[in-house]
Amino acid sequence: MEMPERRLKTSVLALLFVLAFLFSSGCGRIVGKLSGTLKARKEALYELEEPSSYDETSYDEEEYGKELAARSVPAEKAVATEGDLPSPPQAPQQPVMTAEERKRVYSGYCKLGVDSVEKRTEEVFEIAESFDGWIEQAAGNIVIVRIPAERFEEAFNRILDIGRLIDKSIETQDVTEQYLDLSARLELARETRERLYRLLERTDNVKERLRILREIRRLTDEIEEIQARFNLLKEQIAFSTITVELVPRLAYETPYREKIPFAWIRNLDPLYTSIYELSKRVSFELPDDFAVFEKEDAFRAESADGTRVRIGTVPNLPDGDSLFWRKALGYHLEQFYRKSEALSAGSVECVLFKSKDKEPFYYLVGVVTEKRTLLVIEAFFPSEDSFGKRYEEIARSIEDLEVR
Repeated sequence: MEMPERRLKTSVLALLFVLAFLFSSGCGRIVGKLSGTLKARKEALYELEEPSSYDETSYDEEEYGKELAARSVPAEKAVATEGDLPSPPQAPQQPVMTAEERKRVYSGYCKLGVDSVEKRTEEVFEIAESFDGWIEQAAGNIVIVRIPAERFEEAFNRILDIGRLIDKSIETQDVTEQYLDLSARLELARETRERLYRLLERTDNVKERLRILREIRRLTDEIEEIQARFNLLKEQIAFSTITVELVPRLAYETPYREKIPFAWIRNLDPLYTSIYELSKRVSFELPDDFAVFEKEDAFRAESADGTRVRIGTVPNLPDGDSLFWRKALGYHLEQFYRKSEALSAGSVECVLFKSKDKEPFYYLVGVVTEKRTLLVIEAFFPSEDSFGKRYEEIARSIEDLEVR
């Protein structure tokens, strides 16, 4: 009669041992792995895929006895055959991507000298919209636009045309590995959370349920963070960034102008008077639609379309002839204009400049020496249209100029 009782005690002890083992190495161990490295997470995900070791509704004493007996076999005597144990999960193989399939982020920068920052900023806006892009930021003279990646090069070249190029750069960053890593981490985190939900349904232990719920909450926060980073990366890949810095003409020309050794050439400005004296009496005839400002110390006239004519005198220092000063004008000022051309009108030597603006103006400067005095004639044409209408008549007036 003692044998059945002894067998019963042995079975009870075996069952208690199995339950203790499952509790110590079951849900708690798996949940612990989920907060570890990516490798540990994959192992935990694999274990969550397997059926739970303990299920109150399908407990089989004989099966648990076999499991206990198997765990009791010394390691040196245990022989595993192929198919006895499931293989650990293997890391997914990264797909081989062609050069066209790789993920890249393009960004461009350009620094442009312009006639008007406000006007050219509006033009950058229009270019961005025409390429299905948008303005990401606009502050002062800096404009940042986003352009569809497939049209980046075309849009960048269009923007370069709005002003004088001072500096530019294009950067290409390959983000394929980062893209694949975020994608894999996001997929793994979502799958792990889903399996934790299924594990939660099978678990009645209050402490284990709390641990699983905390892990689910942590995974949810992590998924949201990874998803935000992934979305940002995809947007950077899909839409390239172009940063445009617009510099007013005077701002970028001033350092170069200061190096010109002749003060009167350095101070010449097509829009404003820079020579305020006229020490000679001149005969200079203009069409009737020019208004002549007779009370000025120097000769100054302007038409309704904005064409301006100014005449003044400066000391002829150093002592040079008209040809010398024409060469000096071309040499020192041509860098500030798109085009310069040397001309002669009677005794007056001239240089005609065309600006680098998208809508260019023309600026004619003529010189004639009178002993120790240099006579300077300036003509400003605000547009192509005014230049076409006024240039010939202004040139004839300069050719007929008389100095008394």
